[in-house]
Amino acid sequence: MIPLERMPISDVLSCVEPFTAARPEEIELLAKSTVRFRKAASTVLIAEGRVPDGLYVVLRGRVNLVRMGDGGRDLILSTLGPGDVLGESCAFDQSGMSTSAVAATPVELLRIPGEAISAHVRREPETMVRLVRLLSDKLRDIENVASSLALHDVEERLRRTLVRLVRRQGRRAPAASGWILAPVPTQSELARMVGSCRETVSRTLSAMARNGLVSSSGRRMVLDASLLGEATETDVAA
Repeated sequence: MIPLERMPISDVLSCVEPFTAARPEEIELLAKSTVRFRKAASTVLIAEGRVPDGLYVVLRGRVNLVRMGDGGRDLILSTLGPGDVLGESCAFDQSGMSTSAVAATPVELLRIPGEAISAHVRREPETMVRLVRLLSDKLRDIENVASSLALHDVEERLRRTLVRLVRRQGRRAPAASGWILAPVPTQSELARMVGSCRETVSRTLSAMARNGLVSSSGRRMVLDASLLGEATETDVAA
């Protein structure tokens, strides 16, 4: 499969949600107003409370949706990778983002101006339906994070987080019983995803490795198939 960052803009739009049902002429019209750009890691793409200036499509890298807390602490509520979008609310209203979108790695993205999206969904109602579905999926992710913080210990929260990440952004490991997650979030990022500290996450990952559930090499992690096999329906849906 050709990586998204190597594809023409119109081809990217035609194969990512919410545009997969749009007519070819609508795709071409959107592509004319779309801008491709790159940002360095740690760049704030859209700040919490700001109104999105368009719909963003991730082509390469990883974007974290972050909620700031008291004392400078933050929580990563969701992680987006190639093919995912953010800024969907630009098509509905002028309300601000409930999270900050921050580049976790160097990223390449597309930006479709908000006015182009608003005009498009008036002509293509099916795209609006698919945008609502995407927002619903993100809300479910956030609900899963909130319930996991309240109901599960760190090991279970970490397991569920890794399963969600690999199901959305991973691939099957060749000649191995497992799934590859690459680039894997840093231990500090994982700690911010599960509401813990880096040291605790490090110890938990070491214990999981001793049990044969995960193995790591650089920014690459392999999750044993048994770990995914234990996933609940909530994990799979997320």
